[in-house]
Order: sequence, then C-alpha cells, then structure tokens
Amino acid sequence: MIQKNNQRGKVYFIRHGESTSNERNIFAGVLDVGLTAFGELQANRAGLDIKKKGIKFDAVYVSHLKRAQRTCEIALKVGGALKNENTPIKLDYRLGERSFGIFAKKNRSLLQLSLGYKGFESFLYSHSEAPPGGENITAIYSRVSEFYQECIVPHLERGENVLVVCHQYVLEPLSLYLTNRPPSDYHPLNLPNGKALNEDEIKSFQVKESSGTAAFRKKINDLSGIWGILLNTIAFFIGMVLRGVTGIEHGINSTVFISFILFFLGLATFYTYLDIDFGTSAKKVSGTVKRVVYYGFILRWLIGIGLIFFFQQNVNSLLIVIWILWWMIPPALTSSIPSMLWGGNLYPSALLSRNLSIILPFMLIGVLGFINLGIDVKSLHFFYVILIFGLGIPAIVAQIWRKNSPVDSKRYSKEWKFIGIWSVIFMALLTGYQFTPETIFQDIFFSATIEGSIACLRQLGIAIGVFVLMRLITVFLTYIAFAKKQSPEKIDGYVLLVSPNFYLWASLVSSALVLNNSYELKYALFWTSLLFFCVPFVEQSFIKSTFIDKLLKTTLTSSRISIDQIEYLFRTLDKDNSNDLDKNEIAELVKIIGDKTTDEKMSKEVSSYITTQLFQVLDKNNNKTIELDELKKYLSIHGLVINLNIEEK
Repeated sequence: MIQKNNQRGKVYFIRHGESTSNERNIFAGVLDVGLTAFGELQANRAGLDIKKKGIKFDAVYVSHLKRAQRTCEIALKVGGALKNENTPIKLDYRLGERSFGIFAKKNRSLLQLSLGYKGFESFLYSHSEAPPGGENITAIYSRVSEFYQECIVPHLERGENVLVVCHQYVLEPLSLYLTNRPPSDYHPLNLPNGKALNEDEIKSFQVKESSGTAAFRKKINDLSGIWGILLNTIAFFIGMVLRGVTGIEHGINSTVFISFILFFLGLATFYTYLDIDFGTSAKKVSGTVKRVVYYGFILRWLIGIGLIFFFQQNVNSLLIVIWILWWMIPPALTSSIPSMLWGGNLYPSALLSRNLSIILPFMLIGVLGFINLGIDVKSLHFFYVILIFGLGIPAIVAQIWRKNSPVDSKRYSKEWKFIGIWSVIFMALLTGYQFTPETIFQDIFFSATIEGSIACLRQLGIAIGVFVLMRLITVFLTYIAFAKKQSPEKIDGYVLLVSPNFYLWASLVSSALVLNNSYELKYALFWTSLLFFCVPFVEQSFIKSTFIDKLLKTTLTSSRISIDQIEYLFRTLDKDNSNDLDKNEIAELVKIIGDKTTDEKMSKEVSSYITTQLFQVLDKNNNKTIELDELKKYLSIHGLVINLNIEEK
C-alpha cells in the first residue's frame, strides 16, 4: 500500500484510568465498572499528554467496557486529538479485559493470601493456566495479535496514526507480540494508568520490567502482603525475646522510641493514603458502616463513663479504669492495612479512624480533667503530636502528590507499597522490645518474684477476656447490621471496632506508671501490646479459611455453558435459519443461558440489560440482529457475567 509521506504511521496505547474495582482492590476483568474521580483525573492527564506530543489520530479503537470508553472520551476531548471530528470511535470486544472467571469481584489480597504466592502466580501469570472459568495468557495473546494485524497494521501502512484504549491484561500480552516474544515469556508489567504510550515505549516497559530488580521488587510487594500480619507477630516476639534476654531495665530512651514510632507510622500512613481520594471517598462510605462504628463507640463511651464514675471512689481501681479506657480509645491509625489485606474497602477504615482519632482524644481530655484518676492528662496532649506527624503531614503530602501527579504517584504506590507494610512490622519489633518487662522470663518460668508472677498471669487472663469480649460484641453488632451479607464494609466495621489505638492507650498507662510503678500496670501494658500485634494473625487465619471455603464452593457450583450448547440453543431459536437473531430472540437466549448458569431464575430486567449490552458490542452494522459466529466468539472470551454486571448498573 502507498504510505502518506512514505512514513509508517504511529500507534499509541492508553491503559484506562483507575476504576472502582482498582479502588476496592478487587478483580474486575469483564465486570463493567466505571472510573473513579481519580481515574477521570488520570484520563485527563492522558489527554494533556497527547496534546503535548502534538499527535492527531486518524482512527481510534477502544474496549467495549465503559471504564475504557470513558477514559477514551476524556482523553480525546482534552487532547483535541482527532484529525477529523467525524472519525468514528470503534468498539472491539477483542480489546476487552481478561476474564478472571470465579476470581471476578474477589479481593486481590485475599486471593493472594489464600492461594499462596506460587499458586496465585500460577493462576494469574502462567501462559497456560487460568482462574477457573477464566482466560489464560495464550488466549489473550491470540485475540490481541489478531486485532493488531487486522485493525492496526493497515492504518500504519497507510501512514495513519491510531489510538488504542484498553486494559492491563490486554496491553501486557500485546507487548510480547510487539517484541516478537511468545506467550510463555509473559510477566506482569507495571504499566501506568492514563498515560499515552507509543509502540517503542510499550516495548521498553517490557524490557524494563523483565529486569531482575523489577521482578524482585514485585515479589517483595506480593510476599509482604501475604505474610505482613504474620511478620508483625514474629517481629513482636523477636523484640520481646531480646528484651527478656538482655534484661535491660528501662528499654529504649522514650524520646528515641517515640521518634521511631512516629517515623514508621508516618511511612505507613503515606503509602496508605496514596491509594485514597479523600475528596470523593467520604461520599462512598455507607450509612450502615458509619452507624455500626459510631453507635458502637457511643455505646462504649456511655458504659465507660458510668463505670469510671462508679470506680473513681476506690483508690485501688486504677487498673480497672485503665481497662475501661481501652474500650474508649479511637481506632488504630494503621487499621486500614488489615482492611486492605482482609477484603475491606480500605477508605471507610481510613476515613472513620481519622475522624474518631481527632474527636475522641479531646473527649478523653475532658473526662480525665474532670475526674482525678491518677492519669496525667498531658499524655493525651502528646497524642496530637502523633496525629500531626504520624497522620496529618504524611496524609497531606500523599494527597497533594496524588492530585498533582495522578499517573506517577499511582505507579509509585504500586511499586513500593511494601514499605508501608514493613513500617508496621518495625513498629511491632520496637513495641515488643519497649513494653516487655525485663523480668518476663523469670516471672513466667521461674517465679523469681511471686508478686511479678501473679501480676503476669492475672493481667494475661484479664487481657484475653477483654480482647475476646470486644470481638464477640463486635461480631454481634456487625451481624445485626449486615445480616449474613459478606460486605467489604463489614470487614471495615469489624477492624475499626476491635483495633483501639494501642499507642494512645500506652501513653495513658505510662503516665500512670510514673505514679504507681506496679507489676500489674507493666503487665497490663505488655499483654495488651502482645495481643494487639498477635491476635490479628488468628483473625486472618479464620478469614482466610472462610474465604477458601467459599471459593471452593464457587468453583464446584459455578458452571459455564459450552459453546456447542450455545450454538444448539441459537439454532433452536433461529426459526427462519437466517443465522442471526433479533433482540427478542437474543433476550430469550440470554434468559436460558442465565437460568442454566446461575442458581436463580433470571428476571426480565437482567435479561433486558444483558441483551442491550450484547447489541451495543456485537451489532456493528446496526441491522438489529446478532450473528451466530460473532456471538460464539464473544462468549468464548467473556461469557455473560450475568450475575455480576447487573449489580454495577
């Protein structure tokens, strides 16, 4: 073919902006989710990127999924990137995201935790294996290479510029094809959302991410997510053993200890808040989780204040009051980390813990200032130093960077997320060392001091009772609020109600220790710190076990109708042997398939919705019918995802 100006045209690729599934840390695949506000900002930056490069496109191809379509719409409008305003935007389902089968709508971190590192890697990144009911890399490689040869190459040979807007698991196999490498060479690339990349840049990503450094960093990220909670437990015990063996009486200098805690807490906050958009996330926190958390704390405070007034007459009641205050402390600033790892929505835990961390310490100052309990109120003033340097400044810096550089900040967050997790691990190590009594092993094993041994065992029993009771009440509250529904926000509510801020509580206990340096207070502080860092591993084991059971049941009960069966049903409905079906006939076919592949009868609403989607994607010549070959090809790739997408309307 004759090329314009004897030059080959150029093709640019854009991975869609952040979607609601990215925000919730779930696999979407063919789930038709939209963009977040941050995702639209990334799409806007893609448009500015195109405008800066001065590229005008003769043709545009986009995935049939709305997150890609919306990214394309914004990028083209901002970039003014079409040579001709009448140039059609062509949808092609071969550019649709990978089908993740039964992994669709499942939390990524929970899947990693449940399948293990090697199992997860095999399901997701092996060229020949796939999630049950999903696509493998070889199948995607085949469809995207076919698309490239059929649709892109002719434009390039005519010297025309082309834009393609699609998804991560489409661009990654395509990058292999462009570098003449087989599907067996596949590995995940950290391609940025919302950035226009030409063919050479896509190839350079393939080379860069193949390096040992990039692969090692990815492995550390994944393993940190899988083992983070367990490593917290191990780190605490290492610190405990070091203190017990060395027998150093005063531990780390308090100023040095506080400085380290602030530093690591700030890092954990920074990496957490790079993934949260406070401008829009507050609107997404459901009323249910707000009521569970806020009413839970109101109930605790009403009971707590009543008990404090009751016990204040007894001088020896300081220990009882200390345990009452544990129930009145706001949630830990790190509560968003277990939320992320256990299948929560992340942003409710971050937002509500922030709100309560600002309000409740003021209320505690009022209570302790009004009632003389032998606790220094100034220790609570110090907590606002923690809020400023451990939460406020890191969060503000993260949000400013996120807003000003949405593409680079998101990519950086993905590459270095493990730093936030390891920050908490180092906090556990320091805490284990600092709050372990130097006589711990003598008191447990040798009864060197009868008073110390009795206090050690007594406070262990009380601590276990308090932790168990707190969790039983929380399970009851979340069960009532969410019934049997396994909502991600159910996890957020649970985490917020069972994870009081240990460091705020420790500052209260430490101020009481100055006046009453007793074994009882020391061991109350020690056992609480141990349970604070170690009980989450037990909880995670239960959550993991439950998730695996449900995943197994899904695998056993899910069914995907075969292409041969679809062809048989199609021909049964094709009364005139025209080899195509109109809208009413497709709606009937969809209903039959839905009834065969789901546990309940499909409603007319669902059938109509899916039918409309199919016609939007497959009726390319707008003749109000769908041909058998096109339907078979589409369904062999994507399935119908009937019971998923209807919830995303």
